[in-house]
Amino acid sequence: MKRIFSIGLLMLLFFVVACGNVHQHASSDDLQEAQAYYDSGFVCLQQDSLLQAFPHFVHVAGNLEYLPEDMTEDEMLLTSKAYFQMATVFRQKMETNAEIDALRQALHYQTAIPDTAWIIRSSLQLADALEVIQENDSASFYLNRVMPLIDTVSGDVEDYISARFLLSCLYYDKGEIDSCVMVQKQIIDFKARRGMDTKNDSVGIGINLFFANFHASAKPYLLKVMEADFDDVKRGAVMSLLGQIYEEENQPDSAAMFHVFSPNYVQAESDRVSDGMLAVKQYEQFKAERDARLQALQKQKALRKRMVTLLWSGMALVMLAVIVVAIVKRRKRRNASFSVGWAQFEQSDIFVRIRERLAADAPKISSKNVEDFSHLALSQADFAALKDAVDAAFGGFATRLAARYPDLSSADLNACCLALTGLSHAEMAVLQGVKYNSFTNRITKIKKTLGTEESLSACLKNMLKEG
Repeated sequence: MKRIFSIGLLMLLFFVVACGNVHQHASSDDLQEAQAYYDSGFVCLQQDSLLQAFPHFVHVAGNLEYLPEDMTEDEMLLTSKAYFQMATVFRQKMETNAEIDALRQALHYQTAIPDTAWIIRSSLQLADALEVIQENDSASFYLNRVMPLIDTVSGDVEDYISARFLLSCLYYDKGEIDSCVMVQKQIIDFKARRGMDTKNDSVGIGINLFFANFHASAKPYLLKVMEADFDDVKRGAVMSLLGQIYEEENQPDSAAMFHVFSPNYVQAESDRVSDGMLAVKQYEQFKAERDARLQALQKQKALRKRMVTLLWSGMALVMLAVIVVAIVKRRKRRNASFSVGWAQFEQSDIFVRIRERLAADAPKISSKNVEDFSHLALSQADFAALKDAVDAAFGGFATRLAARYPDLSSADLNACCLALTGLSHAEMAVLQGVKYNSFTNRITKIKKTLGTEESLSACLKNMLKEG
């Protein structure tokens, strides 16, 4: 047992070493630090300092992101929010492909948690980005997936408006301009009933009508740009459209007035592209480092899994070897004990007297003349002595046999004790003082009770060896 314990202890130490590099979850201090980085990045976003905000969110994801199964729900939620805000920066800089990648990573964690509010936000923004690059089937998939959540769970007005606006964009992409404008007007009516500003939405209708070649219809909507809350890029772009309309109407003075804003638009657009490229470059570098780290962690986990499999296989083999060795040793001890017991039994007084009693007449005894030797039958005292000799030599075997098989009669037990002497059936029938057929019938009955098909002598000897 000491050896088995030592082997088990060594295997346990090996297991601890093999699994020593498993990722530990972030401590509460680490999580608070990551949250502080996220909060400071969010403040930068609110102040339109996008390039200052972006590294904060990269820092959060870089410190918290491991294999999903090794992350807590708090870690996954904060990581997903960091990716969402990275996507927000890309959205502002019109870097759509990078925005889509970040949003998909955010949804990867939000779905695992799950967090309904963030799933709605990320899915809507992802659908919008996919619509921009004309992947309308995918955009429709994400939109349709979150519409039931918006209707039954969210109840958020902004979520509803975003979903309806995206629906109008999908109508526009399919060339269904009337449906597009109808949905956008429904949005304006919806917002107006709630006292919300609708100028930006009106400009949006004008943009759609302009690019659908309904320039005259677009003009009154586009003029709302003078009141709308647009940045320089968007305002300059809309002014450029109005300048084109006035040129078509042969109003050069008005066209020139709106084209005055074009340099500002060009400069703002140049700044946007430059900033967007810088953010994308940072993101691509972060992704490469992240993917390399996660791939290394995946390999480590696979290696640990193989090591654990090998460990358990090794332990199983060791235990099997221990069991085999124990069985072999036990059998050797039993065989040795059986040999000693057998020698003791053969040297017992009753065994010697039986052999001596049969020595003179044994050659003449056969199945046909058993009744001629009735004078050689053993007395009850002789059978008692034989039973005591079997018990003494084999650890109370005769007594245990009687207890184990209560259906055996005293004559049956006597026959079993005689069977251990190695005598023939005819000789044992003589010693029991019965006819040969009666004795063989008794042997058959005993074998049935013991549940064996082998000879009674072999069966009893096997029972002795097994203990």
